[in-house]
Amino acid sequence: MKVTARIKRLEKLRPPEPYVPPIFFHSVVEPSNDGPKEVGAFAKIYLNEEQITLWRAVGEAQSDFEIRVMSVKAEREALYK
Repeated sequence: MKVTARIKRLEKLRPPEPYVPPIFFHSVVEPSNDGPKEVGAFAKIYLNEEQITLWRAVGEAQSDFEIRVMSVKAEREALYK
């Protein structure tokens, strides 16, 4: 394979947009007699070399927490644009 053909082939494989790091959700568990028990959760967001950690509120459902994290991420992205 010639070099130019290889370069063209590799350029086609390149993603069209820059990589956006994912949001990582972590569960916090503690041991108990009945097995591990979830006591909380937090999310880490990486934006423009900044790391943001958000904790789930007491009594907050996981789906509500995920929506809140996504809205915070959207607000922060708007500030950087």
